Amino acid sequence: MNDEHLLARVIRGYQPGAWIGAVRRVFGPMAHVPEDGDGAADTVIETHPPHYLLALWQPLPPDQPFLSRWPLKVSITAPDARTAVFELLSEVPMTELLWLTDQPLDWVLMAEIVMLCEEGLLPYQFRGLGEFIEAERQATRAAVSVHYGGSDDAFEQFSRTLPPDLV
Repeated sequence: MNDEHLLARVIRGYQPGAWIGAVRRVFGPMAHVPEDGDGAADTVIETHPPHYLLALWQPLPPDQPFLSRWPLKVSITAPDARTAVFELLSEVPMTELLWLTDQPLDWVLMAEIVMLCEEGLLPYQFRGLGEFIEAERQATRAAVSVHYGGSDDAFEQFSRTLPPDLV
């Protein structure tokens, strides 16, 4: 079966009964000088392509309109997003469709699942996932501050509207 036939199973919008997948670039491309066993740096430079997290959920039952926190599958792959989509499609029955969601997901959880459960991660992959997790946590803290923190002036104005016994 050719790639175009497989990609025809990827739909643009959600449909009941469709499998749900997500793909997110987590790091790369990157290059580094590996250390040998005694801590000395080699003169060889290793290069690595971009890596992508992928997550897959089974079709949602009618009484569950939201994605579960826990996907059926989480993994990491390289070298491109297309490879990640094909890996997702390999898990979806041949007669069924896949919707790639762009909804906000808990990508930190996805990366932690891979770090804890995927066998054979190389040190650079482990390091890349860890850096991704920290960057995501910082972005979350910034978003919370912007969307929920408000300014001191706004809080002062709000507190002047409260009855005195609630302040």
